[in-house]
Formats: sequence, structure tokens, C-alpha cells
Amino acid sequence: MKRKVLICLFVLLSLGLLTGCGDKKKAESPDDNIKIVASEAKAIEYEDYDNGLISLKIPKGWKVEVPPVDYIHYTFKVYNPENPNYMFIFGLKQEGFLKSEKARKKWASLYPDTVFGKLSPIVPQTAEGFYKVWNNNAKLANQIDFKYEFFPYFNDFTVVENLGKSNLGGDILRANYNSTDGKPMQGLFTASVYDTGKYVMFGIDMWPLNVYNIIMMTAPEDDFINWQPVLDYSLSTIQFSDTFVNGFNKEEKQVVATVQANQKVYDQISDMIMDSWNKRNTSSDIISQKRSDATLGYERVYDTETGDVYKAYNGFTDSYHGNKYQTATDDMYTKAISGYIEK
Repeated sequence: MKRKVLICLFVLLSLGLLTGCGDKKKAESPDDNIKIVASEAKAIEYEDYDNGLISLKIPKGWKVEVPPVDYIHYTFKVYNPENPNYMFIFGLKQEGFLKSEKARKKWASLYPDTVFGKLSPIVPQTAEGFYKVWNNNAKLANQIDFKYEFFPYFNDFTVVENLGKSNLGGDILRANYNSTDGKPMQGLFTASVYDTGKYVMFGIDMWPLNVYNIIMMTAPEDDFINWQPVLDYSLSTIQFSDTFVNGFNKEEKQVVATVQANQKVYDQISDMIMDSWNKRNTSSDIISQKRSDATLGYERVYDTETGDVYKAYNGFTDSYHGNKYQTATDDMYTKAISGYIEK
């Protein structure tokens, strides 16, 4: 009898059916085999860039390109060398733009070799007016000032929304365009256009305009939501050295004042850009992100425990039988994703 009892106990233990005896096998959760790959933007690490004139934090592995221009017109580009469509550009000043096509034509007839007759006029004198004629002026700068393709081109530049003025004076524009390689792109753009005087000749105001604090940050249209915080953070860390500030022409008061207060100013404009971005009209984002998911074969879900949003392979919610991951609501399509759920 004792031997039979021992045999029964052994069988029950081996099957994990005896309560309180042996190790009971834990039931596998539907979440145990979920494979999540973090999104590149969420997994980003930063590194310090410092060339003795400017310093800032940039995504690890990215490049900073500084063309050979003077202090007043100092411009630099921060970009991903593996995909330069991910980038931001900062420029202190551009000039030589006239206020009307009539003035440009008159300059061209009198002094055909000067930039005043070649650069497209800015009409109206706003950030949108500046970017609407960007391509022609960028091409001229690439050929004359830089001798290479430093500035990108914004084909079919279309303002989606004016997010209001920055603390540097220019409007903050959210816009779509097509890149040179034909990719649908999106970005935030700002610039402050100043009319510094008037000089009438032949009945035309021939006095040129100055454009200050040119900032643009871009990424592919379906990915800009994810990268905007990264680009904005990098912008907020810009510092100009004392060497740089001392190299300025003191007559450029508008630029000098900005540079001398650099960290405070760029912290503020970064905060303002982020605040404006968060207050944007999100209806187009929802439509765009849903269209992108459908095209690329994704569905969007969120983690009910953390609130993180993920792109999951198409059919994930049909095969998933847990409670942790649920179908994303419309407002979640406006959030940066934390990663991808893969098969």
C-alpha cells in the first residue's frame, strides 16, 4: 500500500498536479513572446560637438557641416550621413533679397552680375515668403558661396499650418515638400525677415532685405513626428563661444544680441517650437500616419500599462489574445512611437 502511494505521489509531482508539492509549471502569457524593437528616435544617444566656435549635442553618428562663411553669416547643418533627409540647419543671417520682382529686374538690367539681380525677391516679407522662393536662392548660394550642394531643395513647398511667431520674430511654419530624391518630407521652418530701410530709384524701392535666425528641421513625412523632439533638443543646446562672439562686427546689433544671449535664446526658441508643435492641428497627422501604416503594412497598438505606442505587423491584433496591447485610438497617431512589434 505504501509503495502504491509513493508511486501516485511521484506521478502527480511529475505532472505538476499536486498542489503544494513540486514546482507548478507557469502558464505562458500571450505577452511572453512579443518581440519589440525600439524605434531609432527613441533609442538615440547624443554626443558633444565643439569646433571652438559653436558647441551643441547631436545624435550619435550624425555629422555637422559648416561652410566657409564669415561670422555674421555663420551657418551649419546637422544631419544623418546615412540619410541626409533627417537634418536641421541653423543660419544667423542671409541678405541681398529685394522687395519686389520689379526691383530685381531693374537691378539685373543695371548690374547683371550682382546677387541683387539674381536672388528671388521675398514677397511678402515673411517667413513663408522667404521659403516659397528658397530653391532658387539656395541654388545660387550653393553655386557662388559654397561651391557644393550644402543647402537642400524644398520642391513643392506647401505650408500646412502657421504655428505662430517665435521669440526671434519670425513665424514658425509647418510645411510639406518633396526632397531631391522624390521623398515626401515634412519640417518646421522659421526665419525673421527685416526691412531695414528704403531707397527709391526709378520709382522703385531698391533697398534690400535682411533675413535673420534661419532655422529648419526636417525628416520624411511619416517619420517627422518621431524625430521632431530629437531635432528640437539638439537646437536647444547650441552655444556660441566667446571667440565667436568677439569675432562679430558690432554693427550687426540684431545678430549680436541674439548670439550674446545664446543659451537662453535657443532654450526659449526650442521650448516655443515644441510648444507650438504640441498645439498644432493634428487631424492631418492622423490621416497621414494611418495612410503610411496601411501602405507599409503596419497596424498601431499601445501598451495599456505604459502608454507607449507601437507599430505592429499587419494582423497582430488578430493573432494576439492578451490584454496588454490594444488597438491605438486616433489621438495616439499624433504621438511618437516607441518601437515596432515584429513577428
